[in-house]
Formats: sequence, C-alpha cells, structure tokens
Amino acid sequence: MKLQISHQTNYYYDELAHRSVQYIRMTPMQLPHQIIHQWNVMLPKVATSQKDGFGNDWLTLSRNEAHNNLQMQASGIVEINTSTERLEDMDHVPYLLFTVQSPLTACSENMRAFAAPYLKTLTHDSLKAMAAELLTKVPYIKNLTHVGTTAAEAFEIGAGVCQDHTHIFLGCLRDQQIPARYVSGYLYDNTENHMASHAWAEVWLDGYWYTFDISNQLFQPSSHVYVAIGRDYLDAAPVRGVRMGGGYENLYSQVLVSRLS
Repeated sequence: MKLQISHQTNYYYDELAHRSVQYIRMTPMQLPHQIIHQWNVMLPKVATSQKDGFGNDWLTLSRNEAHNNLQMQASGIVEINTSTERLEDMDHVPYLLFTVQSPLTACSENMRAFAAPYLKTLTHDSLKAMAAELLTKVPYIKNLTHVGTTAAEAFEIGAGVCQDHTHIFLGCLRDQQIPARYVSGYLYDNTENHMASHAWAEVWLDGYWYTFDISNQLFQPSSHVYVAIGRDYLDAAPVRGVRMGGGYENLYSQVLVSRLS
C-alpha cells in the first residue's frame, strides 16, 4: 500500500527568540516492510543530519538569528507491506534495552495490579486482552494530559491519548522485565485525518516485535508508518529543542495521510 504523507508543524512565539536548537525526527525509517519512495523535510535553514542511538534519522536545526516562529513541513510517499505481522529485531539495538523503565513509563502499584492478571501467562492473546481493557479504563480523550504526563499520572486521571496509552502499556510490561518499546509514526485511517503523529507499543515475544496500538486496537503494522523508536516519547518525539527567549508558544500541527494505491 502506497501512502502520501504530509506533516506540517508550526510554532509561533509571543516574543522574539534569540537562539534555538531543535532536534527533528520526521523522516520514516528504512525497514524491510517499509519502502521510502520519496521524502523531504523543509526547514527554515539547512540542518545537519545524523542517526541517533536507536537508528532514527535526526536533523539538528540551529538558529542564531532572532525569530518568532518555527515552520516545518515533511512530506513524501511511503509504501508499506500490509501483510506484515511482526518485525525482526535490529542488530544495533539489543531488545533487552527495552526492559529498562524511564521516568515517563515508571510503573505504579495501581498499574501493577491492573496488569497482573494478564501477565501471569504471557501470550499474544493475553496482551491483546490487556490492551482492550486498558482502553476501557483509560479512554482516548484529548487535552487532559500533555507530553510530560507520566504513565502513572495518566492511569490515575483515567483518560489520555496514544502517547499515554503507550507509556502505561510499556510501564506495566517493563515492570515484569518484558521488553517493550515506544514507536512514533503515522497511521493510515480512511475515515479521518490526524492532527498529530501517532504512537504505539511493540512487545518482544518469541523472538519478534509485535504491534500493540492500544488507541486503535490494532495488532499488526498494516496501517502504520514507522518514523522513530525509543524507550518513550522523549526518545521518539517529532520535535524537541531549547530556545532563548520567545515567551509563550502556540503550536499548530496537522498530519494528512492518504492512500495512493
């Protein structure tokens, strides 16, 4: 399936920023089930390109001139194999790395109690049942959490978005030393366009990585475009950075994913 993707992100500042550095992960990964036919990231100036420790493409944008906005446009054509059921491990990132908790995924007692019945016997079906119950307990509701909300906080709030669902799921699994990783990217859904990039979990089972998209209850990557992997949101965020000045910022972001064939 070929997908046309457009990802526009604009930051507007109340005051002039005098200097900023942004780390941008908006380029899909090269994977066996995912072919990048065309991709371009348009930025205000030339950025340096490298790969991070997880193999994600990483652009560093440094601006030393005064500016009151940051506009980025990523677009291209990606083909995915819709029959893919699971992914093999990456040689450069050992799967055991993803047994380590991060501050965003740390497991609370309530999370541990929630997950316990599903993790007594670890199977793909038991994790699917856990994912279904998690969405019931923490329904998808926007604007109640933010990028710094931890898994434990979102679980107590009882609502969240894909990032929160993924963090909670990861936290429960890593608490039992089960490798689980955070994936950010794009989701093709023929019923709607998404205002932001998507996030889901993957779990290491029987020597492979299996998809657990809690927010959409999808369990194979037949509609997913991989952009970055990591331990949590901070490792795979589309944009992270620092700036001097600028005051408050307003964010506008829109992702359009359409099917070409």
